Amino acid sequence: MDGQLHTQVKPILLGTLKAGILLFCLFFLSACYLGQEPEASWSTSVEGVYSADFSADGLYAAVGSFQHGGSLWRTDDGERLYNWNHEADENTAITALSFSPEGDYVVTADERTLVLWDVYEGSALRFFNSPGEIRYIELTPRADKALLGLSGGEAVLFDIQRGGIIHEMEHSAEIINQAISADGRYALFSLSNRITVFWDLRDGSVIRELNHDSRVHTIALSEDGSLGFLAIQHREAAIFDMRSGEKMTHLRYNNPFFPSFSSFLAARFYNGGQQLLTGNTTGALELWNTTDGSRVERWVTPKTNSLGVVSATNSAVVAVAKHSQEQQVFALTSNGYTHRYSLELN
Repeated sequence: MDGQLHTQVKPILLGTLKAGILLFCLFFLSACYLGQEPEASWSTSVEGVYSADFSADGLYAAVGSFQHGGSLWRTDDGERLYNWNHEADENTAITALSFSPEGDYVVTADERTLVLWDVYEGSALRFFNSPGEIRYIELTPRADKALLGLSGGEAVLFDIQRGGIIHEMEHSAEIINQAISADGRYALFSLSNRITVFWDLRDGSVIRELNHDSRVHTIALSEDGSLGFLAIQHREAAIFDMRSGEKMTHLRYNNPFFPSFSSFLAARFYNGGQQLLTGNTTGALELWNTTDGSRVERWVTPKTNSLGVVSATNSAVVAVAKHSQEQQVFALTSNGYTHRYSLELN
């Protein structure tokens, strides 16, 4: 009898334990999604995007779409303002684009050409052939210069007003990502050989190189270039003092009981470098305190595909922005949707 009772109780206890764990997980997951509905969402691209960026204040979004080339959108009402392509009556595969720090201009690039656009008039101001295959592109203030990350590890500071190369920057490996400070003085490059290189764009000199245990896939610089965000996929995301090269703090996003399988794809500093806004592969938009690495707020974008149908997984957040005066944050996802959220805390 005792043996029979023991064999009956054991599966009951195991079943109860499994049910308890399942209920806890469901509660945990549901709690993460409560209150995450955006105040507005709209499609900026059919099927997905090659490239995307917001103006720093989030008032405009520029997209390089799989289906209709480039376009500029107003985030206040989700209206498409202009279609931007490099040739008339032909959609351009715009694989890189960027706003100027003030948000007055946008540069778009395919592999071999780049075009400078006026945000308010929608007109093309400059058209140039690139000195190499363009992988990444960013603008300095007033769109005076463009930082081009080229295939093969080369980078150039390009005079986008008159044409011509100002500085050439040779690297020891392929460029994985690049970032430029909003004042246009500094640039940071992440390389495939696990090195990040910090440049002074005023004279084209290397300030320092940092070695890492693995490749750094996502980077960002604060407005004055004093702070850097460096993220290694699935492993580490940290804030660095770029003047000393010292690591200041880690973002506290990993839970010892629930390890994160997400990676950061987009990042932007705000409030004089005191805050960092990030987007990741699991559809999360997060605001961080850079002083101690704590998370201030978190939003999860809806599981909506390009046809407006709820999908099984979230799309990755590929561009982010924050409007401090309007207390809003913005996320643009890889499936071409833009989402706007109210910011509860400043």
